[in-house]
Amino acid sequence: MKKPFLFLLVFSLLAGACSNQTNNVSIVTGDDKLNVSVSIPSIQWLVDQIGGEHVHTQSLTSSGDDPHTYEPSPSQMIAVAASDLYLTAGVEFEEVWIPKFIDANSTLQVIDISEGIIRIPIDDHLHSEDDEHDGLDPHIWLSPQNMQQIAQNIAAALQTIDSENSPFYQRNLSEVLVTINQVDCQLSQAFSETIRKQFLIIHPSLGYLADSYGLQMIPVEVNGQEPSPAELAEILNASEIYGIHTLFTQTGTNPLNVRMLAEYAGITKIVETDPMAYDWPANMLFIGENLQEALN
Repeated sequence: MKKPFLFLLVFSLLAGACSNQTNNVSIVTGDDKLNVSVSIPSIQWLVDQIGGEHVHTQSLTSSGDDPHTYEPSPSQMIAVAASDLYLTAGVEFEEVWIPKFIDANSTLQVIDISEGIIRIPIDDHLHSEDDEHDGLDPHIWLSPQNMQQIAQNIAAALQTIDSENSPFYQRNLSEVLVTINQVDCQLSQAFSETIRKQFLIIHPSLGYLADSYGLQMIPVEVNGQEPSPAELAEILNASEIYGIHTLFTQTGTNPLNVRMLAEYAGITKIVETDPMAYDWPANMLFIGENLQEALN
C-alpha cells in the first residue's frame, strides 16, 4: 500500500528512540503490497508464510534483543509510520510504543493477534508461595497450539484489510497450519516417553511449551532478576533431586553467569536457544530435540 513517510509526525519520536539498533528494516516501495510490522521474528515468519507476495514485513526485534525493555530505532519508527498494519502479540515494549506508533501514523491499523489465547502467569519461581506474579507470560508463540491460533488471527487481519486477496491468504493459512501441526506431532512424540518432566532454564521462556506437553519448567531468574541465595539453593536442590544434567540458556545471556551456575549445579551440558528465531518450525524442533535429550 502506498503511504507517505510522515517525517514530521515521527521527528519528535526519533529523538527519543535508541539509534544503535541493528535490526533489518523493510524498504517501503511504490507497489501495492501491505506493509506489516510485528514485534518478533517468529511472528514475522508466520506473516510471510500467509501473506506471501502480497506483504512487506519487518520485525522490530531480532535475536539477542530483550523484548521486555526494547526501544525501536529511528529507522524502524519511520518504517512503522509507513506501515498499513501493526500486529501486536502483547510483548512488553509494545505497551509503551504502540501509542507512539499511532501518534506517528493515525491510519495505522493495530490488531491483537493473541486474541483467543489463554495467557499463563510468568513462572518465575520453583515454588511460588504467594502466587503473585509481575504479569502474564508474553512468549505465546513458543507453543504449536498457540501458533495455530496466531496464524488464524493473522489471516483474518490480512483478509480484513485486503479482501481482494482473501482466497490467497486462506490457502496459505491452510498450508502453514499443516506445518504447525507437524511440529506439534513431532514434539508430542518426543516428550511422550521421557524419563523426567523437569528441565532447568535461565529465563522462563518455555512456559507455554511446558504447559502444552505436561513438562515442568524450573527457571533460574526470579521476576527477571538473578535468584537470591535461598532461591538459588532451592533451584540447586531441585536440580539434584530430578537428576537434571542440562541447562538451557538463550541468545544474549551472559555466558559467564551461565557457566558458573552450571558448575554449581553439576550440569554437564549447556544448550543455547533463541526464543525469537525467524525460522519457527526449525527452531521449535531444535528446542524439542534438545529438551528430549535433557529429559532422558
